[in-house]
Amino acid sequence: MVVGFYSEVARRGIVEAREVIAERGYGTSAADIRRCRQDLLDLNRDRSGELGPAFGDFFGVSNCRDLLFHVQEQRLRLSSIAAFLRDNGLTFLGFETSNAVLHAYRQRFPEDPSATNLDHWDIFESENPGTFVDMYRFWIQKTGAP
Repeated sequence: MVVGFYSEVARRGIVEAREVIAERGYGTSAADIRRCRQDLLDLNRDRSGELGPAFGDFFGVSNCRDLLFHVQEQRLRLSSIAAFLRDNGLTFLGFETSNAVLHAYRQRFPEDPSATNLDHWDIFESENPGTFVDMYRFWIQKTGAP
C-alpha cells in the first residue's frame, strides 16, 4: 500500500504562517487571502524564514486557502510513523522520491543501500528539512507478506 503524510519538519514555515494568520485574524475570503499573501511576502523580506511562498500552492487563492487556512491538517514526524508501523505489524518498503534525494541519502548512509531505515531518514530530514516539502509518500506492507 502507498500512503502519504505531511512532514512536521518540512512544513515549519506553514505552521509559522498559520500563527501569523491567527494573530492577525485573516478570514478565508479571496480578498483576505490576497492581503494575507502580500503581508507574508513582506514579512519574508524582513526575516530569514519561509512563511509560505516556497510552496507552489501559495500563489493561487483556492490552493493558498487549502495550504494556509486548512483547519484539520495533520503533520507527523518520521519517528511517529516508525512507531505506528512497528506497533501495527507493517514493514516500510521505501519512499517515493527523486533519484537525487536517494543518491544523497545513500551517500550519507551507505550502510542502508535499500534506504529503508526510518531512523536514518529522520536524521537525513533534520539535516535537509526540505526533503519532504510536498509530503512523505511511501510504500508499506504487512510484516511477513510476500
